[in-house]
Amino acid sequence: MSVVADDSLIIRTWYEIAVHALDARASDIHIEAGTLATVVRIRVDGLLQKQSHYPIELHDRLITRIKVLARLDIAEKRLPQDGRLSIGHDFSKPNIDCRVSILPTLHGEKAVIRILPSCVDDLDLCEIGLLSNQLEIFQRALSQPNGLILVTGPTGCGKTRTLYSCLHQLNQDHRNLCSIEDPIEIRLAGVNQVAYHPRAGLDFSTIIRALLRQDPDVIMIGEIRDTATAQLAIQAAQTGHLVLSTLHTRNARGAVPRLINLGVDQESIASCLLSVSSQRLVRKTCHQCLAEKAIAKHQCPACKGSGYFGRIGVHEVLSKSHLFNLSTSHISMRDAGLIHIKAGLINQTSLDAEVGAWH
Repeated sequence: MSVVADDSLIIRTWYEIAVHALDARASDIHIEAGTLATVVRIRVDGLLQKQSHYPIELHDRLITRIKVLARLDIAEKRLPQDGRLSIGHDFSKPNIDCRVSILPTLHGEKAVIRILPSCVDDLDLCEIGLLSNQLEIFQRALSQPNGLILVTGPTGCGKTRTLYSCLHQLNQDHRNLCSIEDPIEIRLAGVNQVAYHPRAGLDFSTIIRALLRQDPDVIMIGEIRDTATAQLAIQAAQTGHLVLSTLHTRNARGAVPRLINLGVDQESIASCLLSVSSQRLVRKTCHQCLAEKAIAKHQCPACKGSGYFGRIGVHEVLSKSHLFNLSTSHISMRDAGLIHIKAGLINQTSLDAEVGAWH
């Protein structure tokens, strides 16, 4: 095969992989090298599934194609690399932003492509699964001129989308919005987004100190991960700024002990903490299967027989009174899930899969 024909094959192969992932509603594409073949898997509604496989001889060229599109170093094969590229059904005008991660593995480099939301209109607090009283707590916290709003939960539970939805609501001309992210996932016009880059000296605490001199109204910190960041976030919340961030904790009540472990005193926490939420993404029941009972489940064109279509957030949302007055009742995450079950949005199996392991 000629070099030109070989290049054409690789270009077409990547395009087909990307389009298939889009058609399948995938959130991620995994391209990994085995001993005999390159395996492509996609994550749909939180679960990985095999999409296709190719001769191992194509692997390096496929990874190179992705690196070229993501403007990465094609000669570097020993170190991880991160970048961005765009995909789309129109080959000449790709319009969907993606985040790319390249990692050296035993049999060759692995690429994971995260497909990011294609429209900021998807960033609506009313569409992320909050119950009405939970949404009210969020809205009340977001209406404050200063204080700290925290979203907690494990990796992959939708915390980032919740933060972006908050930013989207706050994004108005009279506010100066700034964010510190690792990495920047969704580009929001009107928000001054700064990427975490410790090798260049841009760690969270350095960026926060710089942003505080930029006359901000709202600061979004991708994650509070160390003592310096925690203390600066509290300081910013106490001095007239609305601060939004995430924490890795088991549940919403775990946020206060976690901040104390990071060296923040409880009095400071109580003075500025507005709300804490925790969440999980739960697979939604496929309504086309339910509506068209004449169609055998395995023939359903929407869910392809899985019985699920999309995911919804199941949340626990605590206001300040919930956090510091233990006698105040609230809806737990499992309670919220049961309400979603009653509404026909999810089933018990999908709820137990995500919430059962944590509550």
